[in-house]
Amino acid sequence: MSDRLSQESKRITDIDQYLSEIAQNTARCRDRVKGKSVKTFLKIGALACVAALSLTACGGGGSTGGDAAGSTTIKILAPSYADSTKTDWEAIITEFNKTHPDVKVELQIEGWDDFTSKVQARIQAKDMPDILNDNAFAASADGGLLYPIDEVISADVLNTIEPALLKNGEGADGTKWAAPDVASVRELTYNTQILADSGVASPPTTWAELEDACAKIKAKFPDIYPYGMPLGKEEAQVESSLFVWGAGANWVDGDNLTATSDGVKEGFAEMKKLIDQGCTQPNAGSTNRQDVVDLFDNGKVAMYNGHSGLFSKTPDTIKYDTAPVFSKNGDPVVVGVTDFILAFDNGDEARKAATKDFLDLFYSDAMYKNWFKPSGLLPVTQNIIKEESAGADPLLAKYYADLPKVKFLPVGNPQWDVLQGALQSSAGKIASGDVDTVLEGVQAEFEAGL
Repeated sequence: MSDRLSQESKRITDIDQYLSEIAQNTARCRDRVKGKSVKTFLKIGALACVAALSLTACGGGGSTGGDAAGSTTIKILAPSYADSTKTDWEAIITEFNKTHPDVKVELQIEGWDDFTSKVQARIQAKDMPDILNDNAFAASADGGLLYPIDEVISADVLNTIEPALLKNGEGADGTKWAAPDVASVRELTYNTQILADSGVASPPTTWAELEDACAKIKAKFPDIYPYGMPLGKEEAQVESSLFVWGAGANWVDGDNLTATSDGVKEGFAEMKKLIDQGCTQPNAGSTNRQDVVDLFDNGKVAMYNGHSGLFSKTPDTIKYDTAPVFSKNGDPVVVGVTDFILAFDNGDEARKAATKDFLDLFYSDAMYKNWFKPSGLLPVTQNIIKEESAGADPLLAKYYADLPKVKFLPVGNPQWDVLQGALQSSAGKIASGDVDTVLEGVQAEFEAGL
């Protein structure tokens, strides 16, 4: 009898704990979607709530958090920056496990060209990574999926990050939801020999000079594409932004974003003009960034807008230099991009604690320096910026000099993730379509996704 009473008592205790966890997760779901639109809730917030409740209902089976033996699993989803990216992450994991032997770290590396869909698939499968390395964060933050970054990175570690770059991870609500992991500045990369042999005395600073340079290059070298324009789904949002800002415009319209302002149309019209005049490579509308870089590295493209990480495989036979990005009136377009580290709230304190310890290690000088270097991009922590810029070659020094002056994409606006997706899927249609029609389609796709 006493054994039966003991078993019943334990069952009642387990049920009470189960109901308490449901109540806590329900409250968390309610907090996550407070103040959000119905569409936002349905698109993102609901997924988070279902994930949280399902973890409770399964008794924690899907959370891979702390188990009876005290072990914990955290998951990382990251893009490939270089051939060594997987090895670079594994080096940090190995170091982490020296002090956290009971924490298993699952690492998934994917290519940039289809990375967004991989992230969405993980969210929809209720298998959100604890740590995500991505180029966007606002929609996930707006949907209540993320921890504020200061909950998963210690204050003294956050303070080591360059403040101007750290601010780029701030949402529209003023909360810092993401920390930068690498930065880049776009510059015009040009083949010095091709320009000189074509009679182009200096790299173009205006759209008119760009068109003139392209005409001279075509006349001298019919088999070389004067300007590489990557409007495929990897880089369309950045390439188009260079021309939109070059027109003196931007994507912002009050509190909202738009793809149909007169300035946006002017920027797209210039891209269309270059395509129609035969200044670009074939199929510009579907060409990804690496495709353009490969053409440049083989002497088939004379100019393209890129960042310092793209030079790693350029052969010595290609003589090149960089210059500020051209614009309509000649004012340099200094566009900066940061990718981010963000942490999903999986409702598990053990995973959260392990995530924080891992990220604190990640940003330590010894770990971070070896991790960022193979990317060829710019570092974000103040110590490493100071160290690397002091010894930078003249070409790389230009990028460091531009770093404090960069203008960022509106990544903190939760609408940007949607507009970016619309640009990536549809901006390239100007290669064969009318500018107004294409931008109306981008706007319609954008509005449907809000």
